[in-house]
Amino acid sequence: MRQRILVIMMVSIVSILGPGPIPQAHAADAASSAAPGPVDPQATLKETETRRRDTLKYGIESEIFELLDSLKAEKDGSYNEEILGLFKSSRSQKLRSAILDFWSALEWKGGEAEAFGLVEGRDNQDPALVSSAVAYLAQIRSTKALSLSKDLLKEGDKKILPSLLKLLGRAGGPQEEEALLAYLDSEDATEDLKQGAIRALGDFGSGKAADKLMKLVEDPQGSKTTRMVASESLGKIGDPRAVKSLVIAANGDDVNVKASAVAALGHFKGGEVDKAILGSLRDASVLVRIAGCKALAARKLDEAVPALVYKANYDPEKAVKTEAIKALGEVGGKDAFAFLRSYLDAPKSETALKVLAFGVLLRKDPSSIASLVDRLAAEAKEKDKSLYVAFAKELAGGEPSPGGSPLARVLFADQDYLMRLGGLEWARRNKVPEIRPDLERLSVSDPSDYIRKKALEILATFK
Repeated sequence: MRQRILVIMMVSIVSILGPGPIPQAHAADAASSAAPGPVDPQATLKETETRRRDTLKYGIESEIFELLDSLKAEKDGSYNEEILGLFKSSRSQKLRSAILDFWSALEWKGGEAEAFGLVEGRDNQDPALVSSAVAYLAQIRSTKALSLSKDLLKEGDKKILPSLLKLLGRAGGPQEEEALLAYLDSEDATEDLKQGAIRALGDFGSGKAADKLMKLVEDPQGSKTTRMVASESLGKIGDPRAVKSLVIAANGDDVNVKASAVAALGHFKGGEVDKAILGSLRDASVLVRIAGCKALAARKLDEAVPALVYKANYDPEKAVKTEAIKALGEVGGKDAFAFLRSYLDAPKSETALKVLAFGVLLRKDPSSIASLVDRLAAEAKEKDKSLYVAFAKELAGGEPSPGGSPLARVLFADQDYLMRLGGLEWARRNKVPEIRPDLERLSVSDPSDYIRKKALEILATFK
């Protein structure tokens, strides 16, 4: 059983570590007591950088795609100038589209001129590449690209229009707002494109669109998806008059529309709003109850803690329990955090939900760190290590947790190679200065060569 757990942990940790294979002899490394002399951590980082730059210069497409995926996961834009050079020189439309998608994910604006040129000269370009370029320009909120929008709207290319509408909403001004409002009323626009215009008006925060959107939301005969999108946009616009329409929709018959309306109500305040959201927690639909938990998280409503505690304890659906626990972390406060700590100790609590509560406390309540350290250390001593491994995975691979140094030290002290590897992954993701001495110690004295190398790589990234 123990070996099975360690294999699972290995897969989990390796999947979130940076590039570079784990040596086949890692088991022998872990058992070895020999330690090398000091190594320059900057040299280790330089090796990785050199390999990546060589891949961009000499690699085949599949290698470059893999590198782009890694950089996207790491949110690393340090190679963008080299990637820009590759974009300019490459004849592969597929690769150039992939690069634009990568820049979109990072919202890097350095490719704006190239993308603009592709759209401007679209008659002589691959349509899929032009579509990627418009999507990229929308993502970076390119005001320069707005000069092309009038002609693009007239041309009506349905592959480009969804991204074009997004551009108008994200980067536009009064003129683009009017264009979106007119498009919403256009007889030529399909229902899907009208929904794109509604989303764009929400991104714009268009007060002028509120009346039209309220009518759409209230119409029980209207398109379900359109009503859902209109609800979302009304939440973004924030016009208080929309509360009435959203409450009507939240009490309607269609569960998807109800869920969207409840979620949108999370952007508003007031007694009527709070009553509608709290009421959604009693709805027969799982979707609506989930939306209610999320709306209460957005509202950070202290009065909701008892209801959320009930949902976390007794709701028949695990998905609702999950959102209730997350919402308690967002609402915060003494009672919410006390419940989450007690939830960790409740014997009937599901393991996955215990791990979620552990992660919420780790990231939301600094006063709980000491108790989490005690719990992690206690689980490390148990014969059944499954919960210990799950807590370690949450620490290493979950959302950043800058206050987690004391927990990382529990992993560093573990005799298991994989647990120390999990501690290193936490250090790589969080880069907390106070953990530097621990990394320096591991880089010199850890019995595993791979651990020493990884500690050096992480040290090299510290500023």
